[in-house]
Amino acid sequence: MIMKRKYLLLTVCIICLVGCRNQSETELELSEITSTQIEFLEQTEKESQIQSVENQTMELKDLMDMVGMKDEDTANLLGGGEENWTDDKSFYIGRKYQIDLYGDIYKVFTTCGKDKIVESVSLWIVDGEQQVTDMEVQEWEKRITDIMGVQPIRDTGISEGGSRNSRWMANGMSASINQMEDILTINFQYVIGELK
Repeated sequence: MIMKRKYLLLTVCIICLVGCRNQSETELELSEITSTQIEFLEQTEKESQIQSVENQTMELKDLMDMVGMKDEDTANLLGGGEENWTDDKSFYIGRKYQIDLYGDIYKVFTTCGKDKIVESVSLWIVDGEQQVTDMEVQEWEKRITDIMGVQPIRDTGISEGGSRNSRWMANGMSASINQMEDILTINFQYVIGELK
């Protein structure tokens, strides 16, 4: 909304300049003003995006509590995010966010059912850009154990997808951590079906 007002103000200024100057002077000033204003507006927009991410400081439990919420409520909670659709726009998957969690910026993805209720929340701690360390895994496992109040169940060996997995189940909620060489994710969802 603020950005639309700035662009409208810029347009009004340009129209006033055109009406007050002769053609050649106006074109020169117009190009100088336009490029300067556009640079300023782009920088302001980037700063506001960074600030909105910084203002979305959360705890891991807050992500878990998003399961079962309405999609629009999570959007309000996390500054809107970005809608996530299939390529052909035939199916709404959920939303993508960037949040500040424990002083670092992470990607968060939600999936929604047909009623736009959040069914799962995924936190991407390492997303292929670096190696996962044992210390990171232990730190996040401790955080999950603290909020779930139970010890993890560790899968033996490597899954078919190539990950090492641990699960926590308590009070109708399931949390899991999935670790690969350069990927580390945490997922929250209600316990359903054979997980019960």
